[in-house]
Amino acid sequence: MGATASTMVSIIADDLTGACDTGCLFAGPGPVGVVAEPALPCSDRAVITVDTESRPLALDEAARVVRALAARLERRLAGGVTFKKVDSTMRGAVGAELAALLDGGPFTGALVCPAFPAQRRVVRHGRLLVDSLPVHASPVARDPDFRAATSEMAALLGATGVPVVTLALDEVRAGREKIAHVLEQNRGAIVSADAETDADLTALAAALAATPGTLAAGSAGLGRALSHVLGTTAPAPALPPGAARLVVVGSRHPASRAQLEALARAGVPCVQADATGHGDPAPAIAALAAGRPACVASVTAPAAAPDAVARHVAQAAGRVLERARPDLTIVTGGETAYALIQALRPERLDLHGAPADGLALGDLTMPGGRRIALLTKAGGFDAAPLFSAILGGTS
Repeated sequence: MGATASTMVSIIADDLTGACDTGCLFAGPGPVGVVAEPALPCSDRAVITVDTESRPLALDEAARVVRALAARLERRLAGGVTFKKVDSTMRGAVGAELAALLDGGPFTGALVCPAFPAQRRVVRHGRLLVDSLPVHASPVARDPDFRAATSEMAALLGATGVPVVTLALDEVRAGREKIAHVLEQNRGAIVSADAETDADLTALAAALAATPGTLAAGSAGLGRALSHVLGTTAPAPALPPGAARLVVVGSRHPASRAQLEALARAGVPCVQADATGHGDPAPAIAALAAGRPACVASVTAPAAAPDAVARHVAQAAGRVLERARPDLTIVTGGETAYALIQALRPERLDLHGAPADGLALGDLTMPGGRRIALLTKAGGFDAAPLFSAILGGTS
């Protein structure tokens, strides 16, 4: 890997908010193009971030999707840096997708670390911890996309046929040369690294830059460290001014629901949607026209048909956006963000930076040239300051 601002970077994520919250970290040289086919076709930008929508897929199907993507992007992946964005709690088919990339791509091996210290996710002694709890004993384990009864990284990566080697914390803290040596000695393997601090992630990123051909894999924590090493970090952008902010909440994660309840207590009008349809968008449209915030949200009951719920949330938001011009549209949850893109059919989505951890600011370019300022947020990340800003109308 070369460490220059001109480096071509390709980020591959299994959901749209993940593609955005990591892709935006590399926007220093210019806007990052988002690929979420068929709604957002491939971009020729120096940095692209690709959403494969593979998190809920069965292991073999997720591997097939990622292997096909690697074949389509073969020349690009061979000529630059590839970062496989994985969920910081290891939801999805992470091991299968890494194995597919190693099988179908130009990589000599992989280094994976999902740690995200800013969000209290660390890897210690080969175990993934969330808020100091083993991930399988945390609320994350109730998510249908979390597929294991363990917190051991080797087991979370699954039986893929690819050897998994553990990189202990003392080896990480021995520095770049030690990490690079382990990577060179374990070509063809997945090296799973411990990390508890941002400094640990910086050491891993430096070693990745020193070992060309290694597939980097991690959450936005390692993504940020790698962007610093490559010289592609974007400064944190300010949110657009104005209090006419549309919040679209599809995630049923407790963090998102708590934020939604705060909006309800403040009297923000909300259009509700479920698997059968959505409510009247008129109150939300009127609030935005008056320069006040509004929201569209899924109901809190467990969804028997999550795809249908996401589709109706997106349809309601689309109806609001047809008749209102919010200063900022905020979407939480990857499935909801993808459904909104599918409903709106923009010409492109460009990312400009991260206002805070887990957030990505960009804009949608619609047919005819209209631009919609868009902020995406992963459903499981806390963003209380953001929601206070929505209510206060400041950034």
